[in-house]
Amino acid sequence: MRHQDPREESLERLTHEALRRLPAHRAPASLEARVLREIERRAVLPRWRSGIAQWPAAARVALIGACAACVPLVWVLGRSLWTHLTAALAAPGVAPWVTDARNTGLTLLSLAELTVHLVQLIPHEWLFGGLIVTGVVYAVLAAMGYLLFHPTLPHSKAHQV
Repeated sequence: MRHQDPREESLERLTHEALRRLPAHRAPASLEARVLREIERRAVLPRWRSGIAQWPAAARVALIGACAACVPLVWVLGRSLWTHLTAALAAPGVAPWVTDARNTGLTLLSLAELTVHLVQLIPHEWLFGGLIVTGVVYAVLAAMGYLLFHPTLPHSKAHQV
């Protein structure tokens, strides 16, 4: 057991005394009413809807047994599915598709690694500056496009006099 410093014990005792002297707080009436309504609503629920902790012990044991029985069933079905999947992938005409998908994935992975490597080589100030420049150029081009083409659009009021 840990020994406390006498000052800590005194402080703890004073804190407890101060907290005990505080008046008890009541919940707001609206909260109290909602809590009581919820308790009443849950009291009339059928047992099977009140949560597994409220079920009888026999029902909980039966549920656990049923779940345990499902584990080997899922295992057998998974193995069967795996067998069918491997047979389908081994069928003639599927191999080129699988090879193409694998090669595409490897290419995308290589491109991602190259991108990460290049980003790590470029100084962060340059990347941030390039982002700002790109944003400014985009905004200027968008504004120029709007100013140049807006008056020529049929719904524009600029050409009406």
